Amino acid sequence: MNTTAATVLQQTLDALEDGVIRFDADLRLLAWNRAVIDIMGFPAELMQVGTPFLTFVEFNVSRGEHGAGERRLIVSQRLASLTDSYSRRRPDGTLIRIRSAIMADGGIVKVFTKVSAGRGGDDIVPALTAREREVLLWAAQGKTAWETSTILGISSKTVEFHLANCGRKLGSATKAQTILAAARKGLLPL
Repeated sequence: MNTTAATVLQQTLDALEDGVIRFDADLRLLAWNRAVIDIMGFPAELMQVGTPFLTFVEFNVSRGEHGAGERRLIVSQRLASLTDSYSRRRPDGTLIRIRSAIMADGGIVKVFTKVSAGRGGDDIVPALTAREREVLLWAAQGKTAWETSTILGISSKTVEFHLANCGRKLGSATKAQTILAAARKGLLPL
């Protein structure tokens, strides 16, 4: 692409209200627009061609974008949901919708949209505690309450308590419904 075409393309991307970020097949940064910086608050040092996707994940985890919890689990959840589309609430209260697509060359494009406050209840992402998210993650992986209790070092009753809280917050009655509702709201990988 010649310089003029590249400049026109960047100006076009920068004119969008939605944030756009593009990674190559090796998950290294290729392109982005100003809106993704504004929406996500990424610092200039991250916004360099070649920055690995995992660096963005680690940055977001370190500043609490994905809540509290075991860092390893949060990073693995983010990597597992790399191509999922979901909504989530940022720590500053902003609700964002993230849409992802796999490109023909194996790369990934992500589009970030601020969701207006007047939207319906489908966009509301409930606040789950770190423990609730951990319990949900293990339940989504097919673990029983006993297996999860062994992994996390808590009682089975405590696991059931946290799952019930998740169900109440997500408006679901069964464990399967809770897992599905959590996945649809971007709280778990689909």
